[in-house]
Amino acid sequence: MAFAILPWLAATAQTPLRATLGELFKLAEVQNSDIGAAKNTIHVAEQQEKVTSTSQLPQIKASLILAYIGNGKIIDRNFSNPVRDKLPHFSNTLDLEVFQPLYSGGAISGSIALSGKQTEMTRLGLDATRNAIRMSIVRNFLELAKNRNLLAVYDENIRLTEKLLDKMKVKHSQGVALKNNITRYELKLSSLNYDRLAIRNAIRICNANLTSILNLDPATELLPEASAAPLLPFANPDTWMESALANSSQIKSYGLQSDMEQLGKKITHAAYLPQIGLAGGNHFLGPITFEVPVLDKNYNAWSVGLQVNWNISSLFTTGKATRKHDLELTRIRAEQKTTEKAIGRQIHEALTLYRQAIERLDVERKNIQLAEENYAVISSRFDNQLVLLTDMLDASTARLDAGVRLVNAEISAQYYYYQLHFITGTLITL
Repeated sequence: MAFAILPWLAATAQTPLRATLGELFKLAEVQNSDIGAAKNTIHVAEQQEKVTSTSQLPQIKASLILAYIGNGKIIDRNFSNPVRDKLPHFSNTLDLEVFQPLYSGGAISGSIALSGKQTEMTRLGLDATRNAIRMSIVRNFLELAKNRNLLAVYDENIRLTEKLLDKMKVKHSQGVALKNNITRYELKLSSLNYDRLAIRNAIRICNANLTSILNLDPATELLPEASAAPLLPFANPDTWMESALANSSQIKSYGLQSDMEQLGKKITHAAYLPQIGLAGGNHFLGPITFEVPVLDKNYNAWSVGLQVNWNISSLFTTGKATRKHDLELTRIRAEQKTTEKAIGRQIHEALTLYRQAIERLDVERKNIQLAEENYAVISSRFDNQLVLLTDMLDASTARLDAGVRLVNAEISAQYYYYQLHFITGTLITL
Protein backbone atom coordinates (compact mmCIF):
# COMPACT_ATOMS: atom_id res chain seq x y z
CA MET A 1 0.00 0.00 0.00
CA ALA A 2 2.86 2.38 0.84
CA PHE A 3 4.42 1.92 -2.61
CA ALA A 4 1.10 2.68 -4.29
CA ILE A 5 0.81 5.97 -2.39
CA LEU A 6 4.39 7.18 -2.91
CA PRO A 7 3.93 8.43 -6.52
CA TRP A 8 0.79 10.22 -5.36
CA LEU A 9 2.74 11.94 -2.58
CA ALA A 10 5.46 13.06 -4.96
CA ALA A 11 3.02 15.33 -6.77
CA THR A 12 1.47 16.94 -3.72
CA ALA A 13 4.14 19.56 -3.14
CA GLN A 14 3.96 20.87 -6.73
CA THR A 15 0.25 20.79 -7.61
CA PRO A 16 -3.09 20.92 -5.76
CA LEU A 17 -4.04 17.48 -4.49
CA ARG A 18 -7.49 16.13 -5.29
CA ALA A 19 -8.41 13.33 -2.91
CA THR A 20 -11.39 11.39 -1.65
CA LEU A 21 -11.92 10.62 2.02
CA GLY A 22 -10.95 6.98 1.44
CA GLU A 23 -7.63 8.01 -0.12
CA LEU A 24 -6.84 10.19 2.89
CA PHE A 25 -7.63 7.26 5.21
CA LYS A 26 -5.09 5.11 3.34
CA LEU A 27 -2.53 7.90 3.40
CA ALA A 28 -2.92 8.29 7.17
CA GLU A 29 -2.00 4.61 7.64
CA VAL A 30 1.39 5.36 6.11
CA GLN A 31 2.00 8.98 7.11
CA ASN A 32 0.34 9.70 10.46
CA SER A 33 2.82 9.76 13.36
CA ASP A 34 0.27 8.72 16.02
CA ILE A 35 -0.63 5.58 14.07
CA GLY A 36 3.08 4.86 13.56
CA ALA A 37 3.74 5.21 17.29
CA ALA A 38 0.84 2.85 18.09
CA LYS A 39 2.25 0.25 15.69
CA ASN A 40 5.65 0.51 17.39
CA THR A 41 3.97 -0.03 20.76
CA ILE A 42 2.60 -3.33 19.43
CA HIS A 43 6.10 -4.43 18.37
CA VAL A 44 7.39 -3.68 21.88
CA ALA A 45 4.54 -5.64 23.49
CA GLU A 46 5.10 -8.61 21.16
CA GLN A 47 8.78 -8.65 22.09
CA GLN A 48 7.90 -8.51 25.79
CA GLU A 49 5.57 -11.46 25.25
CA LYS A 50 8.50 -13.44 23.85
CA VAL A 51 10.63 -12.44 26.84
CA THR A 52 7.95 -13.56 29.30
CA SER A 53 7.58 -16.95 27.59
CA THR A 54 11.23 -17.71 28.42
CA SER A 55 10.26 -18.12 32.09
CA GLN A 56 9.28 -21.71 31.20
CA LEU A 57 12.84 -22.53 30.19
CA PRO A 58 15.47 -23.96 32.57
CA GLN A 59 17.31 -21.43 34.72
CA ILE A 60 21.03 -21.97 34.36
CA LYS A 61 23.56 -20.20 36.56
CA ALA A 62 27.35 -20.43 36.45
CA SER A 63 29.93 -18.70 38.61
CA LEU A 64 33.74 -18.71 38.63
CA ILE A 65 35.83 -17.32 41.47
CA LEU A 66 39.63 -17.04 41.42
CA ALA A 67 41.03 -15.76 44.73
CA TYR A 68 44.11 -15.42 46.90
CA ILE A 69 43.96 -17.13 50.30
CA GLY A 70 46.09 -15.73 53.11
CA ASN A 71 47.70 -17.89 55.78
CA GLY A 72 45.49 -18.95 58.67
CA LYS A 73 45.98 -19.19 62.41
CA ILE A 74 45.00 -21.86 64.88
CA ILE A 75 44.08 -20.35 68.26
CA ASP A 76 43.00 -21.89 71.54
CA ARG A 77 39.44 -21.37 72.68
CA ASN A 78 40.65 -18.76 75.13
CA PHE A 79 42.36 -16.95 72.24
CA SER A 80 45.88 -17.91 73.36
CA ASN A 81 48.76 -19.87 71.78
CA PRO A 82 48.29 -18.76 68.17
CA VAL A 83 49.96 -21.10 65.71
CA ARG A 84 50.41 -20.05 62.09
CA ASP A 85 48.86 -22.42 59.57
CA LYS A 86 50.36 -22.08 56.13
CA LEU A 87 47.69 -22.54 53.41
CA PRO A 88 47.77 -22.88 49.64
CA HIS A 89 47.34 -19.33 48.33
CA PHE A 90 45.55 -19.96 45.03
CA SER A 91 41.81 -20.64 45.27
CA ASN A 92 39.42 -21.56 42.47
CA THR A 93 35.66 -22.16 42.59
CA LEU A 94 33.43 -23.09 39.68
CA ASP A 95 29.68 -23.64 40.31
CA LEU A 96 27.04 -24.66 37.77
CA GLU A 97 23.36 -24.77 38.81
CA VAL A 98 20.29 -25.73 36.77
CA PHE A 99 16.64 -25.33 37.79
CA GLN A 100 13.71 -26.46 35.63
CA PRO A 101 10.34 -25.21 36.93
CA LEU A 102 7.70 -27.92 37.07
CA TYR A 103 4.94 -26.31 39.13
CA SER A 104 4.47 -22.69 40.16
CA GLY A 105 0.83 -22.64 41.19
CA GLY A 106 -0.07 -20.96 37.88
CA ALA A 107 2.30 -18.01 38.28
CA ILE A 108 4.35 -18.74 35.14
CA SER A 109 1.43 -19.65 32.86
CA GLY A 110 -0.52 -16.66 34.23
CA SER A 111 2.37 -14.27 33.52
CA ILE A 112 2.64 -15.53 29.93
CA ALA A 113 -1.11 -15.22 29.40
CA LEU A 114 -1.06 -11.74 30.96
CA SER A 115 1.68 -10.66 28.56
CA GLY A 116 -0.47 -11.89 25.66
CA LYS A 117 -3.43 -9.85 26.93
CA GLN A 118 -1.20 -6.78 27.15
CA THR A 119 -0.28 -7.27 23.50
CA GLU A 120 -3.98 -7.50 22.64
CA MET A 121 -4.53 -4.26 24.55
CA THR A 122 -1.91 -2.47 22.43
CA ARG A 123 -3.68 -3.71 19.29
CA LEU A 124 -6.92 -2.22 20.64
CA GLY A 125 -4.96 0.97 21.25
CA LEU A 126 -3.97 1.00 17.58
CA ASP A 127 -7.61 0.55 16.56
CA ALA A 128 -8.65 3.40 18.87
CA THR A 129 -5.92 5.63 17.43
CA ARG A 130 -6.94 4.80 13.87
CA ASN A 131 -10.59 5.50 14.71
CA ALA A 132 -9.76 8.87 16.29
CA ILE A 133 -7.40 9.93 13.48
CA ARG A 134 -9.96 9.00 10.83
CA MET A 135 -12.68 11.00 12.61
CA SER A 136 -10.32 13.97 12.79
CA ILE A 137 -9.74 13.61 9.04
CA VAL A 138 -13.51 13.40 8.48
CA ARG A 139 -14.17 16.61 10.45
CA ASN A 140 -11.54 18.63 8.62
CA PHE A 141 -12.27 17.05 5.23
CA LEU A 142 -16.00 17.80 5.42
CA GLU A 143 -15.38 21.26 6.83
CA LEU A 144 -12.94 21.92 3.99
CA ALA A 145 -15.45 20.62 1.42
CA LYS A 146 -18.22 22.73 2.97
CA ASN A 147 -16.16 25.91 2.90
CA ARG A 148 -15.01 25.33 -0.67
CA ASN A 149 -18.64 24.87 -1.69
CA LEU A 150 -19.58 28.01 0.26
CA LEU A 151 -16.79 29.85 -1.49
CA ALA A 152 -18.30 28.93 -4.84
CA VAL A 153 -21.73 30.13 -3.62
CA TYR A 154 -20.31 33.46 -2.45
CA ASP A 155 -18.25 33.92 -5.60
CA GLU A 156 -21.39 33.51 -7.69
CA ASN A 157 -23.34 35.93 -5.50
CA ILE A 158 -20.50 38.46 -5.61
CA ARG A 159 -20.42 38.19 -9.41
CA LEU A 160 -24.16 38.79 -9.65
CA THR A 161 -24.03 41.66 -7.13
CA GLU A 162 -21.24 43.34 -9.10
CA LYS A 163 -23.30 42.92 -12.25
CA LEU A 164 -26.33 44.53 -10.58
CA LEU A 165 -24.13 47.30 -9.17
CA ASP A 166 -22.93 48.09 -12.69
CA LYS A 167 -26.53 48.25 -13.84
CA MET A 168 -27.43 50.60 -11.00
CA LYS A 169 -24.56 52.91 -11.90
CA VAL A 170 -25.79 53.04 -15.49
CA LYS A 171 -29.32 53.83 -14.29
CA HIS A 172 -27.96 56.50 -11.95
CA SER A 173 -26.12 58.12 -14.82
CA GLN A 174 -29.39 58.09 -16.75
CA GLY A 175 -31.16 59.76 -13.84
CA VAL A 176 -33.54 56.86 -13.15
CA ALA A 177 -31.87 55.58 -9.96
CA LEU A 178 -30.83 57.23 -6.73
CA LYS A 179 -27.30 57.35 -5.36
CA ASN A 180 -28.66 55.63 -2.25
CA ASN A 181 -29.45 52.54 -4.34
CA ILE A 182 -25.81 52.29 -5.42
CA THR A 183 -24.70 52.69 -1.81
CA ARG A 184 -26.92 49.82 -0.67
CA TYR A 185 -25.43 47.49 -3.28
CA GLU A 186 -21.92 48.61 -2.36
CA LEU A 187 -22.69 47.77 1.29
CA LYS A 188 -24.00 44.35 0.27
CA LEU A 189 -20.90 43.73 -1.87
CA SER A 190 -18.61 44.76 1.00
CA SER A 191 -20.42 42.36 3.36
CA LEU A 192 -20.14 39.52 0.84
CA ASN A 193 -16.42 40.14 0.38
CA TYR A 194 -15.83 40.08 4.12
CA ASP A 195 -17.73 36.80 4.49
CA ARG A 196 -15.72 35.40 1.60
CA LEU A 197 -12.51 36.34 3.44
CA ALA A 198 -13.72 34.48 6.54
CA ILE A 199 -14.44 31.41 4.39
CA ARG A 200 -10.97 31.60 2.80
CA ASN A 201 -9.40 31.67 6.27
CA ALA A 202 -11.50 28.67 7.35
CA ILE A 203 -10.24 26.81 4.26
CA ARG A 204 -6.64 27.61 5.19
CA ILE A 205 -7.17 26.33 8.74
CA CYS A 206 -8.76 23.03 7.64
CA ASN A 207 -6.10 22.55 4.97
CA ALA A 208 -3.33 23.11 7.54
CA ASN A 209 -4.97 20.64 9.95
CA LEU A 210 -5.17 17.94 7.29
CA THR A 211 -1.59 18.40 6.05
CA SER A 212 -0.42 18.17 9.66
CA ILE A 213 -2.44 15.00 10.39
CA LEU A 214 -1.23 13.40 7.14
CA ASN A 215 2.35 14.65 7.55
CA LEU A 216 2.25 16.36 4.14
CA ASP A 217 4.13 19.41 2.91
CA PRO A 218 2.36 22.42 4.51
CA ALA A 219 2.27 24.04 1.06
CA THR A 220 0.03 21.24 -0.25
CA GLU A 221 -3.40 22.47 -1.28
CA LEU A 222 -6.04 19.79 -0.71
CA LEU A 223 -9.09 19.74 -2.94
CA PRO A 224 -11.62 17.35 -1.37
CA GLU A 225 -13.72 15.25 -3.68
CA ALA A 226 -16.77 14.79 -1.48
CA SER A 227 -19.47 12.36 -2.53
CA ALA A 228 -23.21 12.60 -1.91
CA ALA A 229 -24.48 11.93 1.59
CA PRO A 230 -24.25 8.15 2.10
CA LEU A 231 -27.24 6.18 3.29
CA LEU A 232 -27.01 4.12 6.46
CA PRO A 233 -26.98 0.33 6.03
CA PHE A 234 -29.40 0.11 8.97
CA ALA A 235 -31.18 2.69 11.09
CA ASN A 236 -32.16 0.72 14.20
CA PRO A 237 -30.41 2.00 17.38
CA ASP A 238 -30.30 -1.54 18.79
CA THR A 239 -28.44 -2.77 15.71
CA TRP A 240 -25.91 0.04 16.03
CA MET A 241 -25.48 -0.80 19.72
CA GLU A 242 -24.80 -4.42 18.85
CA SER A 243 -22.20 -3.19 16.38
CA ALA A 244 -20.60 -1.06 19.12
CA LEU A 245 -20.44 -4.01 21.53
CA ALA A 246 -18.72 -6.08 18.85
CA ASN A 247 -16.37 -3.46 17.42
CA SER A 248 -15.78 -0.56 19.82
CA SER A 249 -12.19 -0.70 21.08
CA GLN A 250 -13.30 1.21 24.18
CA ILE A 251 -15.85 -1.44 25.12
CA LYS A 252 -13.59 -4.35 24.17
CA SER A 253 -10.83 -2.90 26.33
CA TYR A 254 -12.98 -3.48 29.42
CA GLY A 255 -13.17 -7.18 28.59
CA LEU A 256 -9.40 -7.31 28.29
CA GLN A 257 -8.96 -5.37 31.54
CA SER A 258 -11.19 -7.90 33.31
CA ASP A 259 -9.19 -10.80 31.85
CA MET A 260 -5.94 -9.14 32.95
CA GLU A 261 -7.24 -8.64 36.48
CA GLN A 262 -8.32 -12.29 36.63
CA LEU A 263 -4.83 -13.33 35.53
CA GLY A 264 -3.29 -10.93 38.04
CA LYS A 265 -5.41 -12.52 40.76
CA LYS A 266 -4.26 -15.97 39.63
CA ILE A 267 -0.62 -14.89 39.79
CA THR A 268 -1.12 -13.35 43.23
CA HIS A 269 -2.90 -16.44 44.51
CA ALA A 270 0.03 -18.58 43.31
CA ALA A 271 2.09 -17.12 46.16
CA TYR A 272 0.07 -19.34 48.54
CA LEU A 273 1.46 -22.43 46.87
CA PRO A 274 4.95 -23.92 46.76
CA GLN A 275 7.15 -23.82 43.68
CA ILE A 276 8.48 -27.18 42.58
CA GLY A 277 11.22 -27.92 40.08
CA LEU A 278 14.11 -30.12 39.11
CA ALA A 279 17.43 -28.88 40.45
CA GLY A 280 20.89 -29.97 39.51
CA GLY A 281 24.39 -28.67 39.86
CA ASN A 282 28.10 -29.26 39.76
CA HIS A 283 30.59 -27.74 42.21
CA PHE A 284 34.32 -27.68 41.50
CA LEU A 285 36.63 -26.03 44.04
CA GLY A 286 40.10 -26.00 45.39
CA PRO A 287 41.88 -26.14 47.75
CA ILE A 288 39.78 -28.23 50.13
CA THR A 289 39.48 -25.84 53.05
CA PHE A 290 36.83 -27.74 54.99
CA GLU A 291 39.46 -30.32 55.98
CA VAL A 292 42.12 -29.76 58.62
CA PRO A 293 44.82 -29.62 57.60
CA VAL A 294 43.81 -28.02 54.33
CA LEU A 295 44.27 -30.24 51.29
CA ASP A 296 45.89 -28.55 48.34
CA LYS A 297 43.68 -30.43 45.91
CA ASN A 298 40.59 -29.84 43.79
CA TYR A 299 37.20 -31.15 44.88
CA ASN A 300 34.32 -31.88 42.49
CA ALA A 301 30.73 -32.94 43.37
CA TRP A 302 27.45 -32.96 41.47
CA SER A 303 23.84 -33.34 42.53
CA VAL A 304 20.37 -33.66 41.03
CA GLY A 305 16.98 -33.75 42.71
CA LEU A 306 13.60 -32.16 43.40
CA GLN A 307 13.56 -28.65 44.83
CA VAL A 308 10.57 -27.17 46.69
CA ASN A 309 10.36 -23.47 47.59
CA TRP A 310 7.55 -22.07 49.71
CA ASN A 311 7.20 -18.56 51.07
CA ILE A 312 5.31 -19.25 54.28
CA SER A 313 4.77 -15.54 55.01
CA SER A 314 2.46 -15.42 51.96
CA LEU A 315 -0.20 -17.00 54.17
CA PHE A 316 -0.48 -13.64 55.95
CA THR A 317 0.12 -11.19 53.08
CA THR A 318 -1.47 -12.62 49.92
CA GLY A 319 -5.10 -12.26 51.00
CA LYS A 320 -5.00 -8.44 50.91
CA ALA A 321 -3.46 -8.44 47.43
CA THR A 322 -6.13 -10.88 46.18
CA ARG A 323 -8.87 -8.67 47.61
CA LYS A 324 -7.45 -5.72 45.66
CA HIS A 325 -7.96 -7.60 42.38
CA ASP A 326 -11.56 -8.38 43.33
CA LEU A 327 -12.26 -4.69 43.99
CA GLU A 328 -10.63 -3.73 40.71
CA LEU A 329 -12.80 -6.21 38.81
CA THR A 330 -15.92 -4.68 40.37
CA ARG A 331 -14.77 -1.21 39.33
CA ILE A 332 -14.07 -2.29 35.71
CA ARG A 333 -17.49 -3.93 35.33
CA ALA A 334 -19.28 -0.87 36.73
CA GLU A 335 -17.30 1.44 34.48
CA GLN A 336 -18.08 -0.75 31.45
CA LYS A 337 -21.83 -0.49 32.12
CA THR A 338 -21.52 3.30 32.43
CA THR A 339 -19.60 3.51 29.15
CA GLU A 340 -22.08 1.29 27.31
CA LYS A 341 -24.96 3.51 28.44
CA ALA A 342 -23.06 6.62 27.34
CA ILE A 343 -22.36 5.08 23.91
CA GLY A 344 -26.03 4.13 23.63
CA ARG A 345 -27.01 7.76 24.23
CA GLN A 346 -24.45 8.97 21.68
CA ILE A 347 -25.80 6.52 19.08
CA HIS A 348 -29.39 7.65 19.67
CA GLU A 349 -28.40 11.32 19.37
CA ALA A 350 -26.28 10.84 16.24
CA LEU A 351 -28.92 8.67 14.57
CA THR A 352 -31.65 11.22 15.31
CA LEU A 353 -29.54 14.05 13.93
CA TYR A 354 -28.65 11.99 10.86
CA ARG A 355 -32.34 11.41 10.08
CA GLN A 356 -32.98 15.10 10.64
CA ALA A 357 -30.10 16.01 8.30
CA ILE A 358 -31.44 13.75 5.55
CA GLU A 359 -34.93 15.29 5.85
CA ARG A 360 -33.40 18.77 5.91
CA LEU A 361 -31.38 17.94 2.79
CA ASP A 362 -34.58 17.17 0.85
CA VAL A 363 -36.11 20.43 2.06
CA GLU A 364 -33.04 22.53 1.19
CA ARG A 365 -32.84 21.06 -2.32
CA LYS A 366 -36.40 22.18 -2.89
CA ASN A 367 -35.67 25.57 -1.30
CA ILE A 368 -32.66 26.27 -3.53
CA GLN A 369 -34.80 25.49 -6.57
CA LEU A 370 -37.49 27.89 -5.40
CA ALA A 371 -34.92 30.58 -4.52
CA GLU A 372 -33.34 30.32 -7.98
CA GLU A 373 -36.73 30.60 -9.67
CA ASN A 374 -37.70 33.56 -7.46
CA TYR A 375 -34.40 35.33 -8.16
CA ALA A 376 -34.81 34.88 -11.90
CA VAL A 377 -38.34 36.32 -11.84
CA ILE A 378 -37.44 39.29 -9.58
CA SER A 379 -34.29 40.02 -11.59
CA SER A 380 -36.29 40.15 -14.82
CA ARG A 381 -38.93 42.44 -13.27
CA PHE A 382 -36.24 44.65 -11.74
CA ASP A 383 -34.63 45.12 -15.14
CA ASN A 384 -38.03 46.23 -16.42
CA GLN A 385 -38.49 48.51 -13.38
CA LEU A 386 -41.50 46.54 -12.18
CA VAL A 387 -40.19 45.89 -8.63
CA LEU A 388 -38.31 47.92 -6.05
CA LEU A 389 -34.64 47.63 -5.16
CA THR A 390 -35.57 46.13 -1.80
CA ASP A 391 -37.33 43.26 -3.60
CA MET A 392 -34.18 42.59 -5.58
CA LEU A 393 -32.04 42.64 -2.46
CA ASP A 394 -34.44 40.28 -0.69
CA ALA A 395 -34.35 37.85 -3.62
CA SER A 396 -30.56 37.97 -3.70
CA THR A 397 -30.34 37.39 0.05
CA ALA A 398 -32.81 34.50 -0.13
CA ARG A 399 -30.81 32.91 -2.94
CA LEU A 400 -27.56 33.21 -1.00
CA ASP A 401 -29.18 31.87 2.19
CA ALA A 402 -30.67 28.89 0.34
CA GLY A 403 -27.29 28.06 -1.19
CA VAL A 404 -25.53 28.22 2.17
CA ARG A 405 -28.20 26.10 3.87
CA LEU A 406 -28.00 23.44 1.16
CA VAL A 407 -24.22 23.16 1.54
CA ASN A 408 -24.55 22.88 5.32
CA ALA A 409 -27.28 20.24 5.01
CA GLU A 410 -25.18 18.09 2.66
CA ILE A 411 -22.17 18.19 4.98
CA SER A 412 -24.28 17.56 8.12
CA ALA A 413 -25.74 14.37 6.67
CA GLN A 414 -22.27 13.05 5.86
CA TYR A 415 -20.87 14.10 9.23
CA TYR A 416 -23.47 12.22 11.29
CA TYR A 417 -23.06 9.15 9.08
CA TYR A 418 -19.33 9.00 9.86
CA GLN A 419 -19.90 9.93 13.50
CA LEU A 420 -22.10 6.85 13.95
CA HIS A 421 -19.32 4.69 12.60
CA PHE A 422 -16.83 6.49 14.86
CA ILE A 423 -18.97 5.90 17.98
CA THR A 424 -19.36 2.18 17.19
CA GLY A 425 -15.68 1.73 16.29
CA THR A 426 -16.41 0.73 12.69
CA LEU A 427 -14.89 3.81 11.06
CA ILE A 428 -11.64 1.86 10.65
CA THR A 429 -13.44 -0.64 8.41
CA LEU A 430 -14.64 1.97 5.87
